[in-house]
Amino acid sequence: MEFIPYIIISIIAVFFGQIAAHLNKKLPPVVSEEITYKEFFKTLKNDFKIDIFYSLIFLILFNLLIYFVGNTYTSYVYAIVIFALSITFSVDLRYKLIPDEVHIIIAFAGIINLIFNFSNFFDYILGAIVGGGIFYLLGVLSLVLLKKEGMGFGDVKLMAALGFVFGFKNILVITLVSFVFGAIVGSIVLIFKRKETDGYIPFGPFIAIAACILMFVDADYIINIYLVFCGNLGRLMADGLYFVLEKLHLVK
Repeated sequence: MEFIPYIIISIIAVFFGQIAAHLNKKLPPVVSEEITYKEFFKTLKNDFKIDIFYSLIFLILFNLLIYFVGNTYTSYVYAIVIFALSITFSVDLRYKLIPDEVHIIIAFAGIINLIFNFSNFFDYILGAIVGGGIFYLLGVLSLVLLKKEGMGFGDVKLMAALGFVFGFKNILVITLVSFVFGAIVGSIVLIFKRKETDGYIPFGPFIAIAACILMFVDADYIINIYLVFCGNLGRLMADGLYFVLEKLHLVK
């Protein structure tokens, strides 16, 4: 009977996949007020089309949740979060906005998680405050120092919602991983930047990737990798500095 959880999660994956595909197409016009919510819900019936892509992605990720996390409430909470993050990734990448509906879905997942982990109530509240607070401060600093928007308020709300699900330590790791991915992609964009682009890179997709990684990889393991990398980088920089000083005959 061990296969039953995989069957259940696969059915959920296919269902979520169809809903996610439709939301990714129809939510941006709602957010930009091109259509109303009334018109949006009409499209659920009239314009609904079977989509294989999202269902396939969810089938893989949801079954991996059962395999790595186990057949627990956590896997199903994470499945809801992945569903919301798929919308974040797609919509923010294309339209540079994160619908509030995403934050509501993730907050709902956080409430479910809190019901089963009420003893960690303050950890989740602190995670929400710290997650949103870090990105809010970064946005303020960008406006003050660079005179332009750095982090959109959608990113702030997304991190606050994720902090409510993952807690204090995990939201810090999500922040770290998202900035690593952002730095790598940002560097590539700067190198191959085209004149017609505005230079703004939506950050929602990096947050989504980081949150998904944390579902499968323990936070302490990621922290250890980061510390080892920083240690090796520090030694490499020290060796390089010593080599330069030696060539300049400043040290023996």
